[in-house]
Amino acid sequence: MNSKDEDRHTAKTARAAAARTGLDITELNINCMNGTIELQGKVKAPRGSSGTINVRKEFQMLLTVVRAVRGVRDVQSSRVAIYE
Repeated sequence: MNSKDEDRHTAKTARAAAARTGLDITELNINCMNGTIELQGKVKAPRGSSGTINVRKEFQMLLTVVRAVRGVRDVQSSRVAIYE
């Protein structure tokens, strides 16, 4: 597999891992370049869960889960807006 294919696979795997967290990530872009995951967009509590989910805590969990994905060397998340 070439580097571009590996990055595509890593991004897809990272997105699947992020989707298993308790957050709405429908507006979150997940890209990978040379093993570095770049997150951009918005994360928020899922519809109907207002006040029951700590979005910041769940986002930290999301980062931990994404960092654990095979092939991920680093995670950049400075371009993510967190909506509580």
